[in-house]
Amino acid sequence: MNDRWREAYESIPVPEELDSAVDAAIQKGRRRSRRRMRTGFLAPLAACAAFVLMLNVNAAFAYAVYDIPVLGDLGRIVTFREYREETNTFIADVKIPNVDVSDLEGNAAWAEEINATITETMERSVSESMDRAEEYYKAYVETGGDPEEFHQMLIDVDYEVKYSAEHVLSFVIYKCETLATGYQENYYYNIDLRTGEEITLEDVLGPDWAAIVTEQVEDQLDQFPEEDKGMLFTDCLDIRDVVENREGSYYQIGFYLNEAGNPVVVFPKYTLGAGALGLLEFPITAPHTEA
Repeated sequence: MNDRWREAYESIPVPEELDSAVDAAIQKGRRRSRRRMRTGFLAPLAACAAFVLMLNVNAAFAYAVYDIPVLGDLGRIVTFREYREETNTFIADVKIPNVDVSDLEGNAAWAEEINATITETMERSVSESMDRAEEYYKAYVETGGDPEEFHQMLIDVDYEVKYSAEHVLSFVIYKCETLATGYQENYYYNIDLRTGEEITLEDVLGPDWAAIVTEQVEDQLDQFPEEDKGMLFTDCLDIRDVVENREGSYYQIGFYLNEAGNPVVVFPKYTLGAGALGLLEFPITAPHTEA
């Protein structure tokens, strides 16, 4: 993270209830910055500039450089595109992954469609954030704000491989948008590498998946500290409705597979409680947890 970005973060007034998710995203950005800093001293600036240029104009080069094997031999995640863009209204640090199944017998054709969807979805989401930054800037100036004092919106897109086995790949793409407050979107991908089909909670937990998830979520909520319990909406909320995304349920849960291959269900902010609780994650165990 360069000095200008750090100054932007540190100069933003931080509300008391700043999302825990945003805090985590900032820390992740700082860790990534330190890794880049250590690498940066190993090559001249001119070589670094050429390297970044090649990443953005040559997809094959990006695949060669960022080919990151994960635990499985047949499927892996690679950084398809990585770039940084800065204007007077935003700073975007974007890393978009793709699924590489070149070692899979038959070179699965479904990967092309999935990768195109991932790339299109993330590029559209980043573009929407950039447009919002321009709108915020315009409104700020039109209401008398000093353009020199406008804090750029910070847009961060990154990903993490959660689980990889011979025929299963689970990863999450995180998109964080920060101005005076923060907003985070997570995109969950759980893929059967044999077919390219999305793995569902029913596939992992069996036909009683909704009852299993509901029961274990309720049990884990009972273990919350008393101050957190006071912020929950469970007195007026049917958790099963949210789990099954029934009609009238505004939010939809997501999930990823942890290192043991068990699902971890994620409830978006405001789903089960006040915003200060942030995203709520619940690991689920059951007899049918081998994806």
